[in-house]
Amino acid sequence: MLDGSGHTVTDAGAARPGYSYVARRPLVALGVAAVAGVSEDDGHRVLDRVAEQSSACFKSVAKLLSGAARITLPIDEGGVTGAPQITFSPPESAVQGMLCVLAPLRVSTFAPGAAGRSITVEAAWGGDLAQ
Repeated sequence: MLDGSGHTVTDAGAARPGYSYVARRPLVALGVAAVAGVSEDDGHRVLDRVAEQSSACFKSVAKLLSGAARITLPIDEGGVTGAPQITFSPPESAVQGMLCVLAPLRVSTFAPGAAGRSITVEAAWGGDLAQ
């Protein structure tokens, strides 16, 4: 699990144990922990875009707190994301995580498909992830 405590990922796109895909940018690493009904290409496209946006957001934070999150998003048949299930660690990092990771992930769109799809993303951020 990406946990924000110095555990980093070395290659963007290289799967790690427990992750089908990893996107790493300065100050942030995101991994696809689980998918249901989401194509590999769609998941990679969304994760790469969220990683770029998250990195830019974290670079603008005056006092960045290291943190981690596990976010599960349901996806409807139109490709629109629903209400997430989310856990932040430590709780103090939640505001920055919501702004820089959850917000771009929540507004992501996926290709239309069957109902009942979902994606679970684990994210870690902080100075220990600087490139």
